[in-house]
Amino acid sequence: MTSVLPEQPAKTIPSAQTGNSPRCLFVSTSLVTWSTPNPAQFARDFQINDTVYSRLDPEYYAWLRSRMVVAKNAATAGYIPLAAFEDLRVRFNAVHEWAVEHFDTSQLVAAVRAFRAVDYSPPVAEDERPHIPAPRHRRSAADDISPEAMALVDSICEQALSLGWKRERLYASGGRSIFDPDRGLVCFLKPGDRIGEITRQSIELIGPPPAETKLRFYNPDVEQP
Repeated sequence: MTSVLPEQPAKTIPSAQTGNSPRCLFVSTSLVTWSTPNPAQFARDFQINDTVYSRLDPEYYAWLRSRMVVAKNAATAGYIPLAAFEDLRVRFNAVHEWAVEHFDTSQLVAAVRAFRAVDYSPPVAEDERPHIPAPRHRRSAADDISPEAMALVDSICEQALSLGWKRERLYASGGRSIFDPDRGLVCFLKPGDRIGEITRQSIELIGPPPAETKLRFYNPDVEQP
């Protein structure tokens, strides 16, 4: 089984077990990795400062892989910088190599084939211990939302809601990564964009002329065809 974009060697994942690949790998939704020689002491999902990590298993691998496909399409269409996508690609390929080493390939293939975004909940912290909040000045997706993008989403809001979209899928502005489920449609609109076909499954984004590159923003709350 190959990674989404295998052209460049992956970065080595640091291990808490000197000289060995970690027995258990924890990965954040932005593909930051963390390992420990004592994984039994940690919940499946847990939080360090403002980063939530989840223990990598075939199902979580399939979700990360699906987000890489979205990221690739977004980079091709110019919705995220190519340099940012390249960083994600290298991080994912490192995670992919670890997964291939520690799981049966048949497990990964089966998880990818069976994966349905509507049925999967990305990791959230399970413990309630206090954690250090992100600094108030740290940039988030909300910092890059233009009034034009907000007005464009406003113009199609009622139609989208009538088709079954949730309001937060249109307006959510949390997170700092394309992998973050808290990023709504408004975060992906650039100056000059317009919205094309709107269906229950997806909303078409059309870039400015002359290229008018097309990208689809998919609804994770419904089954995709």
